[in-house]
Amino acid sequence: MTVTAEVADVIITIAPWNPWPVAIPVVALLAGVVLSIIGTRRRSKPLRELGFVIFLVSALTAGAMAWVLSGIWDTQAREQALEELGYVSPTFEAGMSVTGGGLPPIAFTAERDDGLRVSGVLIDQGGGRWLVKVGD
Repeated sequence: MTVTAEVADVIITIAPWNPWPVAIPVVALLAGVVLSIIGTRRRSKPLRELGFVIFLVSALTAGAMAWVLSGIWDTQAREQALEELGYVSPTFEAGMSVTGGGLPPIAFTAERDDGLRVSGVLIDQGGGRWLVKVGD
């Protein structure tokens, strides 16, 4: 995270999610394809069906992991960035759905170091950069 302005309107940079954990089900998916091909060539129905089941379960697992882990990463990265700006226990009030070619503004509430409760919004600037606008 990098901070490029003072407290009023701050631009923060949040690193994008790294999808390396999805590699595990992708490897299993490829193994399922290989098993299915081998089962088809050897005319072995159990091996072919095992390959299909492994392929199907791996594809569903990879999709679920990508969906869940990216959301967890984004939330934790936003929390950490706001905590580095001096906001304690921020909570967010929006999803990460893409609308109109970009991410929607994400409302948040947090407590400052001095105990004052504040509300604000994170506005996507593109390239992992977010504008933090706080309105007391």
